[in-house]
Amino acid sequence: MDFFECVERVIKERRSCRIYEDKDVEDWKIEKIIELAMWAPSAMNRQQWYFVVVKGEKLKEVSKALEKSFDYILPRLERFFKTTPKVIKFTKQFFKSLNKVPVMIFVYYIPTGDDYSDLQSVSAAIQNMLLAAHALGLGTCWMTGPIHVEDEINKVLGVEDKKLVAAVTVGYPAKKPPIPPRRDVEKKVVWLK
Repeated sequence: MDFFECVERVIKERRSCRIYEDKDVEDWKIEKIIELAMWAPSAMNRQQWYFVVVKGEKLKEVSKALEKSFDYILPRLERFFKTTPKVIKFTKQFFKSLNKVPVMIFVYYIPTGDDYSDLQSVSAAIQNMLLAAHALGLGTCWMTGPIHVEDEINKVLGVEDKKLVAAVTVGYPAKKPPIPPRRDVEKKVVWLK
């Protein structure tokens, strides 16, 4: 398999994982994921990302705040999934079980006064994390709901003067998530020649 086929495979096979094995994730894998995240492009090469890796008892402590964030995303879930209530139920169960996730990485940016660029730079780093984790046999879920309880999370984690962008769960997948359908390319891409 050539390099492009490898990259294409990792991109197309990666899924958001919300059910994990009860198995610890090796620290070296987390270190590698974060190292590769920090190779993402960033606005003006400021590399303004900041990561907090949480495991064990501290994760159980912060999961109480995380569970509350479900209430903030519920109205959007009800709007987008009104015809498929099982998605809402599954999402609620996921938020209630975050204390059992093997690892959670809280991804922040160090504010530079350019929030738009800071957010984009950190989002590129998160995408690198997700792809690196998948290549290492791990599952992840990029969660933005936790930003609604940022103050509570920061208090538990001892973080100050940084802006929370997302929380990323990491672990060994207990089951392979299904492939979601892709939207019509014709409706999403315009070619002007």
